[in-house]
Amino acid sequence: MEEERAASSPTGERTPLEVLKEEETSLLSLLRILLSGKTLPHLVLIGVLSALFQVMATAGSETASALGFLSLSGGYLLTGLMVGIGPVGRWIALPEAAGEVVQSRLKGFVSSFRICLFPLAMAAVVLAVLLGLVGQQGVLGDLRTALPLALSSCFVIWAVVQGRGFGRWLSSLAASNLPEGAQREEGGTARFSVMALGVLVALSSVLLVVFEWLTDANTGPAAALLENGLFFVVLGAVFVIAWRRSLPARLQASRRMDFHRFANRWMLLTQLMITWHLLTVWRHWTITPEGPLLFIEEFLLMMFTVIMAIWGLTSKSYRSTLRLVNTHNALPMGLAFGYAYAGSVAMLTTVLEEIDNVMMAGHLIVVLTFLWMQPKVLARTMGGMEAAERIKHVVNSAVPVEPVLGSNDASSDSTARLEDAVEATAETGSESRDSSEPSAGQKEATDDANDAIGADVSWSEPEVLANDVAWDEDDDIEVLD
Repeated sequence: MEEERAASSPTGERTPLEVLKEEETSLLSLLRILLSGKTLPHLVLIGVLSALFQVMATAGSETASALGFLSLSGGYLLTGLMVGIGPVGRWIALPEAAGEVVQSRLKGFVSSFRICLFPLAMAAVVLAVLLGLVGQQGVLGDLRTALPLALSSCFVIWAVVQGRGFGRWLSSLAASNLPEGAQREEGGTARFSVMALGVLVALSSVLLVVFEWLTDANTGPAAALLENGLFFVVLGAVFVIAWRRSLPARLQASRRMDFHRFANRWMLLTQLMITWHLLTVWRHWTITPEGPLLFIEEFLLMMFTVIMAIWGLTSKSYRSTLRLVNTHNALPMGLAFGYAYAGSVAMLTTVLEEIDNVMMAGHLIVVLTFLWMQPKVLARTMGGMEAAERIKHVVNSAVPVEPVLGSNDASSDSTARLEDAVEATAETGSESRDSSEPSAGQKEATDDANDAIGADVSWSEPEVLANDVAWDEDDDIEVLD
């Protein structure tokens, strides 16, 4: 296990896959914070005020509705930034004892909305600033009529945020309960690809039959599938594009068991989400779902998007120096995003024509976001795998130098023998100076000296090149590079 951990993280830091495994727990913690009884009045307030401003927008007061959404969004944003200042954190949450004692009484429930007073006061400040800038006597001129269009234009941004938020959640689900990171043979993805395509086609068939039946109860399953045959062509084309773009990353992931399982899960979950968004676009285009059903679907999607956006911001801020969003101010920051998202949807239904086309464009943006994210997330999750494998290969191939037993004794003995040899050599040298007969060692040294390289060369005299050549004064000398 230690070798595997070292291979996945040579520097000792957490790998992206390990971070994803922990994010599922952080999402559950965030949900407990958002759905806590101490902050329940904030969630009730956003539901009531969003419905009120939606009615105002459809009744012709879209400018006032846009001002209300923007003011509340800015008010909760300021509240979130001020949570760590003084008693602001206590002002926007109910105490523990009060939530348990008076929770079931109507009077206590109404009294609990006092925690919404500070964000509403901040919203009033933002409203005053907006009117001072774009009001009838504003510094920038009367631009109130431009606010609904500006707020509705933010729907594209919310669609991208929605796609990335969903992708972050799906990647954390794909990283849960993975096998050990054992090596495996590269490849083996064809069977899973066929299975995934079969699951998508079967699920789409069931949903199309249900949607057609809700629109017209006389439509049978076979007729419903034949009428929507073009959808399966689009679904297959998008599937091929996604699988083709992610093929290099999936092949790289197939070298290890944990990455291979993560890649398969990630691709299947994202394709399920892509299929659902494509099916929603198809319903807008051909089936024409009923208004109440569409409203409920988009409302649930909005709430889920808000939660995913808060979670994404919270997770990223832990690894940044700004720490704009954390667990303490996650609720007000999330409500600020929620008011802005709800305002965009409300303005789209009243300001822009062909609302169905706009909603379809938003879902298509989410689909494109997922297609862009699929190979990116795989590459980021496996980041450093090749480098880790090379480091592991070098470490395993290295031959460590084993210590020799008794090395200290051996070195001391060799040192003593060397000293004795030096003394003997010195005595031999003194005796040889008294003797006229050269020793055998001296003869061998003389022979070696005579056989040395360059023994016949007279090094004291300079050597002149081409000394034997008879040069003529008329000869031309050409110097070549």
